[in-house]
Amino acid sequence: MAYEIIMPKAGMAMETGTVIQWFKQVGDYVESGEPLLEIETDKVSMEVEAETSGYVLSILREPGEVVPVIETIGYLGEKGEQVPDAPTASGGAGTEDSADETAAQSSGKETPASDVSTADFDRTSSAETGSSSVPVSQDGKIAATPAAKRLAVERNIDLADVSASGAHGEVKLRDVEHAEGSAASQSPASPLARKMAESEGVRLEDVEGSGPAGRVMRRDVVAAFARTREIEAGEAGPAERTAMSGMRKAIRDRMLESHLTMPPVTLNAKVDVTELMEFRARLNAESEIRFSLNDFILKATAKAVKEHPQVRTAIDGDELVTWASVHLGMAVAVENGLMVPVIPDADRLTLSELSVRARDLADKVKAGKISPDALKGGTFTVTNLGMFGIHSFTPIINPPQSAILGVNTADQELVMDDDGAVSRRYRMMLSLTIDHRVIDGAQGAQFLATLRTLLEKPLTIVV
Repeated sequence: MAYEIIMPKAGMAMETGTVIQWFKQVGDYVESGEPLLEIETDKVSMEVEAETSGYVLSILREPGEVVPVIETIGYLGEKGEQVPDAPTASGGAGTEDSADETAAQSSGKETPASDVSTADFDRTSSAETGSSSVPVSQDGKIAATPAAKRLAVERNIDLADVSASGAHGEVKLRDVEHAEGSAASQSPASPLARKMAESEGVRLEDVEGSGPAGRVMRRDVVAAFARTREIEAGEAGPAERTAMSGMRKAIRDRMLESHLTMPPVTLNAKVDVTELMEFRARLNAESEIRFSLNDFILKATAKAVKEHPQVRTAIDGDELVTWASVHLGMAVAVENGLMVPVIPDADRLTLSELSVRARDLADKVKAGKISPDALKGGTFTVTNLGMFGIHSFTPIINPPQSAILGVNTADQELVMDDDGAVSRRYRMMLSLTIDHRVIDGAQGAQFLATLRTLLEKPLTIVV
């Protein structure tokens, strides 16, 4: 019997994956556990291993295609074995040709509840009460067919605002199309496009919309802004265009969200780390673990974040939410991007435990083996550019967090003390960016003062 190859759900938040490449082609034999293809989520690239041995009987999704999780993308089985009828491709968003809806319509029946994207919804919804409210699962997701969900994502439509017509209260593709048409007739530009245009000084009247009925979308404003900054082709010569990776798109969207929604203030404080450098050298000489300067900074930061709840507080509507845990994000640079794996409960770890955890996460990121769940849940982030010789910078807050610490290079300086004596010291600038809606300048300064005390008295970091 043919075995389905599905788009894996590599994390609770993962909704779709992009096929990057197949390592095997139709007719090739693959062993169980052998890499079969590479996919990309909005955060990471990862290899998908074959769950059984067999021959590749068919490949239903080609490189570059975005596929909903748990959708069949191919088949494995015995050589020459027949495979089930392949579902109709659903790449043409805006049509009713998706497998889940086409089959239902051809038979004159609605899509069964077991086929909708969120099947475990509350059955006391429209099907039983006669209302048009959309059923919601226990984890808060809207019940919708895969085709409806894909179109909603592509067109930036909130499924909660769509009237459902499915037999079990699920949102169908036609419902999203109708909602899209209604929204387009009400406004020539999406709210996010308007906000971005206002922020960047782009005239919406001059932007050609690519949305329904010519509606201006965020991507149109981005393109218009880029055109205003371009150097004429005669001076710049030919340009190379490459498609954005999922990771770069995620960085683009999160940084834009931070820029548009948060009024940032960056506070810089210089710290004397001479004693910390000496303490680290003595500890490394006596320990099997080779501690980096960043290990001490992460540990000191975790203690300071625990002491100052303001820096782990975020805005949720008209409420302030203060997270109880110190889940420390650690920015790691990768080729053409940046990832922020999270160290849970960093304040509770010893220096040795934190060092091992941080090194393990960094290695997984650089090897492309990090799981999407390891990138979630951070309550404060540290980004270190000291190894690049940077003396000061303005780190950008990672939403929904409200603060981020930038670490700079440690330089030798000649310092005069109160008695007039001059000595050579190692000094480092710390750059703390805060969301001024949540954190006041004085609160940010107090956090930096606590962190400076810890770093200048290194024994307090490990006790």
